[in-house]
Amino acid sequence: MKLMTTCLILLLANSAFSKDKIIDFKQKKGLKADEGLVILMINSNFRVSKVSLAKPGKIFPVYSMKKIYPGNQMKIIKLKAGTYFWKDETGHSGNTTYTLKMDKDITSFSVKPGKLNYPGTLHIKAWAGSNGLYGEHNMQNASTSILAYIKEKYPSLLEKYPLVYSGNNPDPFLEFNKELNKKQ
Repeated sequence: MKLMTTCLILLLANSAFSKDKIIDFKQKKGLKADEGLVILMINSNFRVSKVSLAKPGKIFPVYSMKKIYPGNQMKIIKLKAGTYFWKDETGHSGNTTYTLKMDKDITSFSVKPGKLNYPGTLHIKAWAGSNGLYGEHNMQNASTSILAYIKEKYPSLLEKYPLVYSGNNPDPFLEFNKELNKKQ
């Protein structure tokens, strides 16, 4: 009975943490002082059930991006300022459910308050081998493409929140581009 109760509590807690937090771009109230917007971009070569985002020191994911199909998929969500990392991916291969852990040193990023944060694009590659499923994860900075896409699709978002690169390695492109636009 204890085991069943514990499983039920964990199931309910996990579903509460994974509610969709996609923002409404017409929203008037904006962000709280300690929140930032984050562009989550995933590129995968196969279907993934979910990819979980975590905060260091926390057990449960803070967000899970679900139903990822081959190709690019993007969501823009609100998160509190701080450090985050892509934790793991879960999927199905035949009758087997798998979970592949990700290296948080590669996938970590920061969220700056009051900004539109782009941490890089998470690339997921997987292949079946003789001993099971193998996976590879890496982050790639495609801020030029993201900037062009956001300018085209959500120009009012850029007017309200400056776009910053928030991945592991510094990237001066977005700041340089902003200075060029001011001069023109």
